[in-house]
Amino acid sequence: MEIQKLNWAGIKLTSQGKTILIDAVEDFSYYKPVLGDAVEDLIQFSDWVEADYMLFTHLHLDHFDKSVIKKCLKKDGKLIVYSELEAFVRKYVEDVEMVVLNLDEAFIENGIIFKPVFAMDGVGEIQSSWIVEDQDTKIFHGGDTIWHNQFWKLGKENENIDYAFLPVNGVVVNFEVIGLEYSPVPASLNLKEAFAAAHLLHAKKLVPIHYGLFAHEKFYIPREFDEKDLERVSEEVGQEYVILKDGEVLV
Repeated sequence: MEIQKLNWAGIKLTSQGKTILIDAVEDFSYYKPVLGDAVEDLIQFSDWVEADYMLFTHLHLDHFDKSVIKKCLKKDGKLIVYSELEAFVRKYVEDVEMVVLNLDEAFIENGIIFKPVFAMDGVGEIQSSWIVEDQDTKIFHGGDTIWHNQFWKLGKENENIDYAFLPVNGVVVNFEVIGLEYSPVPASLNLKEAFAAAHLLHAKKLVPIHYGLFAHEKFYIPREFDEKDLERVSEEVGQEYVILKDGEVLV
């Protein structure tokens, strides 16, 4: 399996001659009032990527991009959807073949296994994590999950995870503009929680996602960290990690 980091939480997987996109987003403009401007250039990939399968963890527009689905999904491609999100997705996407799965239900095609598993969204909306596996590599994608009590269970039931893609920015959000009262509690995993979650998942490597690209001094306040923090927490928790920059490929 070849793995490429895309913008923010997005990744592109290539396996068995098939291309898989997870949380692939190119247009963040709708959330600009609360996320602010991207601090780095965004990767424009929709003109050249043709996906056989597309997955997303939830419907926040920094993880779910309708335009990417329209431009990148092949005519015979499949949108793989967690069942609790099916009704909502069908309102946004038409004329696309969907594979609808319940939590822990696997779909196998072309030697690739897809499975949604438990996750918990920071503002109470529906979310799943995804496990994707081929004969060589098994990855876990956690969207922007918060800390929850199922990481132990997920680690026991899903052995041999090679890479756990987990959010690390521990962001505090102030979304009163859309009707949510302010909370000082982070709405995604912070750095230490992500390392601990990867450790409980028994992942060989944590791959941090969902950090660095956006911040807003009033509405979207991430917890900052540097390379020394990564090294320190990795040693404290006993969990290895690898940093992938946007656009970088891990084989």
